[in-house]
Amino acid sequence: MELVENPFVSDFTKNTLRQFGWKDNDAIPAALGEILLKIKETLPVSPNVAVLVDIALLQPAQLAEITALLAAAKAQAAKQADQVKLEETTAGMSDSVRAAYEKIMREEAAVAAPQIVDDRADIVVAPAAEQPAAPTEDAPDEPAAAEDEPDGPTSAGMVVLPFCPRCGWDMRMKFEITPTDRDKEDFLSTLLGGTRFKKNYELFGGKIVVTFRGMLADENKLVYRQLLLDQQDQKITTEAEWFVQLMDYRLSCTLDTIADNTGKVLSVMPELHEMPFTRSVENPLATALVGQLDFMNKNILAQEVTRRLVATHLRQFQRLLEALEAMALEPSFWNGIE
Repeated sequence: MELVENPFVSDFTKNTLRQFGWKDNDAIPAALGEILLKIKETLPVSPNVAVLVDIALLQPAQLAEITALLAAAKAQAAKQADQVKLEETTAGMSDSVRAAYEKIMREEAAVAAPQIVDDRADIVVAPAAEQPAAPTEDAPDEPAAAEDEPDGPTSAGMVVLPFCPRCGWDMRMKFEITPTDRDKEDFLSTLLGGTRFKKNYELFGGKIVVTFRGMLADENKLVYRQLLLDQQDQKITTEAEWFVQLMDYRLSCTLDTIADNTGKVLSVMPELHEMPFTRSVENPLATALVGQLDFMNKNILAQEVTRRLVATHLRQFQRLLEALEAMALEPSFWNGIE
């Protein structure tokens, strides 16, 4: 479908399209104008002179055609925008890492898609051609498609770890993290106060308490820069190594303190800007992440068992943050906050 690029939309056109659920800045299909003119020729004269066609005079089939076309244009524009964003994010990655990242993003979108509600659309009419055909008795049995399985040929392509590229969550697991009212209050207060969101997690039956802190935007940016540098230096050669290193760098930025059940602090993880670091002339893009990760490995999480347990809770913490970010746009986010 061809879309109108950078359209100038007059008030007359806006009034016409808004009847069908269109919102400002929504995509407009190039063929819509011709279709509306043809429909107008079949309609009686309308007293409403502020629109090209009056929705009150349309036949059900005509209404379905227009709303379906607008919905398809909106979906196509969103898909194109996602593709542009994906290309910008994966610029500089090797082909294998890019393919793995794109597949993970499609899997994450497939899992999240059923939970997304577009409250901007006043009218939703799905095109008849897009409705799945009903199975027949003569049709061969086929395995039912899983809800979190991505569409397209990539589902039969290269097999990679189905982890969320942001938090490392195993996408095969159910998302059962529900923020509490206290989580929402703390999240809001940290945003308003310009501080990091923190949360405690208990290990070994409460004998050890691990505190995580939310990442800064600059830290997240540096993580992906360092991954690219590691890849160029051949320190990362496989998709699995890329995701493991991603989580290691995020852990070194997110781990805050480790304390016992009496509150005595046993270990403190310095923030990235506190790590001693001198950028060399030979490698001006280098970051302090390598030194920070080395400090954590040697001084705080030297034991593999402790490291694995802490990393498991890190994924829960980051999923909690993602849930809070998504819920912040919902009216129900404020329930319980007085």
